[in-house]
Amino acid sequence: MKDEEHQRLVELEDQGKVLIGVDRIVARRFYTDLPISTIEKETGEAPYLDKLVVWFAFLMGPLALAASLVLAFVAFKWWGLIYLVVCPLIYLAYSSASVRGDSALPGISIIMVAAVCIHFLGPIANSRATGFVSLFLLSLWSVRFLYCSSTFLFRCFVIRNARAFRFLSDRLKIRYV
Repeated sequence: MKDEEHQRLVELEDQGKVLIGVDRIVARRFYTDLPISTIEKETGEAPYLDKLVVWFAFLMGPLALAASLVLAFVAFKWWGLIYLVVCPLIYLAYSSASVRGDSALPGISIIMVAAVCIHFLGPIANSRATGFVSLFLLSLWSVRFLYCSSTFLFRCFVIRNARAFRFLSDRLKIRYV
């Protein structure tokens, strides 16, 4: 695809006549698996900030989950064993659901903000328990943010960069509306 054809496709996308999509797993793997030097060599652009955002979310999910499990034992003593089993299962199920194209950030964001407000504003006296809930919700938010942000950043990357579009065209889904 020549630069003029790419520009025309971008114009059609701006007008809503073309949808440029990508699998969320493909977008995440692009940022987590491909070295920045390879991306720059193939596209002429090094998306450092994009990669940083995706890696932040990629690491924050498991770290927040681990921290929440530690806090579960601090808050609930031996009852924390229940959370040690249940929370990772919920996290894995939520991760699987986050890969779907129709999963979005607003729902988990609102719930997480509410939990953090409850934790810091103190209507519930047990700050360890609310801290556990807040950290666990942060882990869920992070995994959802990982897939939403990587997809958004990937689409923006191929729309603004014709070389990236050509390099990644086999991974794109283009649909005329």
